[in-house]
Amino acid sequence: MAIIGARPATLWGIPLRLRRRVSPPPRPGARRRGGSMSRVDASSLGALIAAAVVLALFYLTQSTQVAAMGYQIAQLEAELAERRAAQQQLIWEIGRARSPAEIEARARSELRLKPLKPDVIRFAPLSTEIDR
Repeated sequence: MAIIGARPATLWGIPLRLRRRVSPPPRPGARRRGGSMSRVDASSLGALIAAAVVLALFYLTQSTQVAAMGYQIAQLEAELAERRAAQQQLIWEIGRARSPAEIEARARSELRLKPLKPDVIRFAPLSTEIDR
């Protein structure tokens, strides 16, 4: 009994049930072929499914690697930004340490130096004054 509107079962246009094709009886004197068409169809279908599985796995591994590489790039960019901020902080500290006010404060506190009185300071004569 047939059902109205029924369709054969297919997977992306490939029939799921393989029909055996009945070949006509061989002619006298003719050579017989090595197999039936249904075996060729079944092996083609198996090869097609295997190729589809291989392609799907290849796509999955590639997309996973791309996502992992994206995460690594984002992590390295964040680390680079952090190191650039640390570099700017060090440059600021170097500039502050080189300022005359900071040098004077350290000389007084750490080395216990005192400023000289102006009458104690003597300047060396210029070379033109020596020649006279």
